[in-house]
Amino acid sequence: MKKTTTVLPGDKLAVSEEFLPGAHAYDDSGLIRALAVGSVVRDMKTMEISVKPAAKANVMRAGDTVVGQVEGSSSSSANIKIGYLNGMSTDKDFSGSLSLRSERRGRGAPRGPPVKLGDFVRCRVFSLLNGIIHLSINEDEMGVMYALCGNCGQPLLRGGNRAKCDECGNVEERKLAPDFGRMPLQP
Repeated sequence: MKKTTTVLPGDKLAVSEEFLPGAHAYDDSGLIRALAVGSVVRDMKTMEISVKPAAKANVMRAGDTVVGQVEGSSSSSANIKIGYLNGMSTDKDFSGSLSLRSERRGRGAPRGPPVKLGDFVRCRVFSLLNGIIHLSINEDEMGVMYALCGNCGQPLLRGGNRAKCDECGNVEERKLAPDFGRMPLQP
């Protein structure tokens, strides 16, 4: 019968004469200690002892996809409260900065802001410089997924490449994601 042992960071796993430190373990003057909360794994072939972490850290990296709500907006940037990281809900209190100056502007491009206060947007993390999560919606699959009418407050629907309100007929410019209006998101 195999006995499973749960350890905390700093707990003694073995002495260095018995095993070598493996993943999530370190040698502390002849004692092998745990670096993470988890279960002890002993590899008798390589004579390594390691710790299998109890939970995988949900760490944000450049290239990740996030979904969040616009909490603040100016002419040059928007503050996004992040609710989903790579499709998984996150209970962390992440906020990112979406630069609106870098958004593509060309012939036939919308003249209004690409996002507005309260919109739900899908963004790509392109940098974590200086502890700030820098976001972009330049890619085709990125953009506003859900928005409310600025006139009457009803959900906007896709009307070609614009967002249109069926209730009052208001048409608003946004950088729309391909699945705009099809997501069951609610504010």
